Amino acid sequence: MGRVTKRAAISLPDDLFRDIERARKRSKKDRSTWLQDAASEYLKKRTKEEDEEAWLSADERMPMTEDERSFIEFGTKELGRFFREADRQAAKAKK
Repeated sequence: MGRVTKRAAISLPDDLFRDIERARKRSKKDRSTWLQDAASEYLKKRTKEEDEEAWLSADERMPMTEDERSFIEFGTKELGRFFREADRQAAKAKK
């Protein structure tokens, strides 16, 4: 089954239309395809930005507790020690 499409008549300022036409011609796409691709890319980018904003907003609404921050700091230090020790042992084993 084919993809259902809708027609839309839009008005664009002359300078925007000229810029679109230049870009479209360089891409060697027809106008509909170029505009569909541009709109899809915009929506993907916008959705990603909205997701990131929602994540940041949630973090602002519920900041980490002191215990959570301490846990992360401890984990970071301990992992550093773990990997340094592992590197020392690996170097020792090569000798």
